[in-house]
Amino acid sequence: MKRIQFNNIVALLAILFLAVSCERDTSQLPLASNYPTTPDVFLDGFSAGLDYAAWGKVTNFNLDYDVKHSGTAAMRLDVPNFGDPFGNAAGGVFHAASGRNLSGYNVLTFWAKASQVDTLSNLGFGSSAIKGVVDETYKVTINNLVLTTTWTKYYIPIPNASKLTHEKGMFWYYVVPTSGGKGFSFWIDELKFEHLGTLAHPTVAALNAGKDQILDNIETGEYTLPTLSATFNLPTGVNQSVNFPSTYLTLSSSNPTVAKSINPGTYTVLKAGSTLITAKLSDLIVKGAMLVNSIGEPVLPTISAPIPSANAASVISLFSDKYTNATIDSYEPFWTWSGGGFTTNFAFYTQNTDKYLRYFNFNDTYNQRKVLVAISFEGTPIDISTMTHFHIDVWVPATSPNLTNKPELKLEDWGGNYGGTSSTGVYVSSTALPTNQWVSLDIPLISFTGLTSKAHLVHLVFDNFPTVIYVDNIYFHK
Repeated sequence: MKRIQFNNIVALLAILFLAVSCERDTSQLPLASNYPTTPDVFLDGFSAGLDYAAWGKVTNFNLDYDVKHSGTAAMRLDVPNFGDPFGNAAGGVFHAASGRNLSGYNVLTFWAKASQVDTLSNLGFGSSAIKGVVDETYKVTINNLVLTTTWTKYYIPIPNASKLTHEKGMFWYYVVPTSGGKGFSFWIDELKFEHLGTLAHPTVAALNAGKDQILDNIETGEYTLPTLSATFNLPTGVNQSVNFPSTYLTLSSSNPTVAKSINPGTYTVLKAGSTLITAKLSDLIVKGAMLVNSIGEPVLPTISAPIPSANAASVISLFSDKYTNATIDSYEPFWTWSGGGFTTNFAFYTQNTDKYLRYFNFNDTYNQRKVLVAISFEGTPIDISTMTHFHIDVWVPATSPNLTNKPELKLEDWGGNYGGTSSTGVYVSSTALPTNQWVSLDIPLISFTGLTSKAHLVHLVFDNFPTVIYVDNIYFHK
């Protein structure tokens, strides 16, 4: 395939200097849409239209009328001891079902203190769980926020407020005990969105460590960029970093007939050809341009996967037309953390009435390795104690990048009630996978080094596979 070479892609990182001025009254901001611009989340009580949903130990939240920063009340949140039978973590989400226009603000602020010096694992805004529907399109996270026993004001900057014209997620937190597994309490007061002129000098992290990329053999489909981070100078003079999804970015394509951004944070490859994809966060140019060389439509398996022969009574299936499958939460959970995230795309395909899974755009931005994805069944852990083998059929197109990768499979067991002895078993292939044919892997469970518990399995993880794979008949058997 003929492709465009480029040697001079210059992606400049601009630093936006915000004028330093006094903090101003956020209640006077103009209405930019039909959604309310209400900045308050919690002052002496919850603002109108706000709901709360708990994670972890659901009794962790209370109102405190004795310990407060100002006014009449504060929120008190209790982190349980590790091993608590009702949950090892405290977490929750505050959301507004009608949504709010937050485009006039640039930061979420609050006052907080703790019963002891300790750390809040993760918190932020942009996450909602209304009527069982989770929306994290514009989720922002800060990690490992240290609290003291003194009331202190904290800031969570908004990466690009123009995106938040109808946001439902006002605040979320997830905290596990860190001081020897000992629980603690913390208080939050005066939780609200503000527009501060003293929030300054934002810088945004680069894509692919700032290196321009040439992406060959890219098939048609939608591709998501990884999680990024940005750093802001706070009114206190210190810098605060936040992690955010690519939905906050604005993507541009030099040849929109080949690929263009249709949905936030993604680019959709439409046909064969070449185009240059660049990104901006508001006015900041993100380093790391991508030259996409597309081959057009996906290369699909030419035949169906082999029909399994194992007796159904001796099988626990994760995905197969032959067997009844276990309850699966997701065949492609989108995992992120402070160092980056995964941008894998997933789809079901059918070949001669046989359904299989297609994973493409494998990308682990934390380790800068192309490729990690998981099948998750945390909601209904699986007991494979009596099983002896793990089976999977894999088909790799010859056009897939990273064909020399030696695949790794991981099985994760979290123990009883998520509080028992957890373990992860790792299997590493000694060879790369052949292409353009179904390969059946039937692996003894004893080959998953490190798997000591098997009664509460929650994840099957694919790591270091080629960038595009098709899989079928994923099951345990004896």
